Amino acid sequence: MTGFDLPKELLLGSATAATQIEGGDVNCNWYAWSLAGRVGEGESSIGGAGHWDRVEEDVALLSSLHQECYRMSIEWSRIEPEPGAWSREGLAHYRRELELLVAAGIKPHVSLHHFSCPQWLQESGGWLAPDAVERFLAFARRVVEEYADLVAEWTTINEPNVLANGSYMDGDFPPGAKGDLVGYFRASRALIEAHCRAYALIHELRDARGYPEPTRVGFAHHLAVFAPKNALAAPGTALSDFLFHRVFLAGFVEGRLLPPLGLGRPFGRPGANGFFCDFIGVNYYSRHLFTACARPPFAAPGVDPEATDRSDLGWEIYPRGLFQVCEAAWKRYALPIHITENGIADAADARRGRFIVEHLAQVRRLLDSGVKVERYFHWSLMDNLEWHEGYGPRFGLVEIDYATMERRPRPSARLYAEICATKHVPEYAG
Repeated sequence: MTGFDLPKELLLGSATAATQIEGGDVNCNWYAWSLAGRVGEGESSIGGAGHWDRVEEDVALLSSLHQECYRMSIEWSRIEPEPGAWSREGLAHYRRELELLVAAGIKPHVSLHHFSCPQWLQESGGWLAPDAVERFLAFARRVVEEYADLVAEWTTINEPNVLANGSYMDGDFPPGAKGDLVGYFRASRALIEAHCRAYALIHELRDARGYPEPTRVGFAHHLAVFAPKNALAAPGTALSDFLFHRVFLAGFVEGRLLPPLGLGRPFGRPGANGFFCDFIGVNYYSRHLFTACARPPFAAPGVDPEATDRSDLGWEIYPRGLFQVCEAAWKRYALPIHITENGIADAADARRGRFIVEHLAQVRRLLDSGVKVERYFHWSLMDNLEWHEGYGPRFGLVEIDYATMERRPRPSARLYAEICATKHVPEYAG
């Protein structure tokens, strides 16, 4: 692949999530989930990648890798370990981290909810609890009031479709329900309401203070390429695409509930653009092929049996899919695109360099097609707890030695650092 340049306006960085890297939090629902033996091979979130105690080191690492922006999450259970009890330690810790990022010239992008919640909320029903939305809004209010001077870009909720599916269909996330369509739909509706109301709240809280950098709010949507393996699979593929992708786009962007979630636009106030997003966050990893065999709401996905290029998790490496999902979102809404996650499980670091180059080539193609792509966050800065998969998958630009918590940048990290510094993607034949 020949080299090419990216515009200076496109900011390049990486992403993490608090539960996956921080360690030490006993008030999070994923800690309780790991105690129940539901994470990896009996692994625990208590270790993470030791980030809570190494914030200064990790910000320096980000700077050494020439990261222009950094997507991080603020752990709800760190801020509100008990209902209505705000932790001064938690609030001060994240302020320190954000101040370090800003001082290093790294633009922070904060996610308010990235799969995890306080265990007290989980015990009351999680996103099915009658007061879940109000609880989330109270948390969002406290966080935005605290960090409005440091953070202009906010993601309300990460991958609501994956969260609802993992919690109520596949059973891999707390509370571990399987095949619970009613739970899936109820949680989806609550997540949509939470986002739409938080969108208005964040703007209300921050815009009134007159900061020079405008407030920008969106969500991070897991968008995969869904393709039928044959003609018989087309109906199931379309149904899965609707229930896993489309209902969330309509809800989070338009504030519109599609059947079976409901009808109309019942939540919050849209922005001046008429939407409940200032940008659409896209988390893209792979393509899924569907067979004619289906179980509601999703047909059984698979990988192309002829695909030889796969990650350590068996996911097909399909760069053109990034162009497809981003272009489709742009054509529907013409909202700026932030690629909030894009990465590969590759312990040997044998494919990550090429993965980065080939996916940035699709970003270049999107820009050349008129799609407004503003951010690219590689997943992930460092190896981490990959939720129910445990610590086995290695997504990090930086390798973590979990015995010592030593950070070791991989060759792909050096490649990406050079791209971040120069905005030139070199010819790559590796």
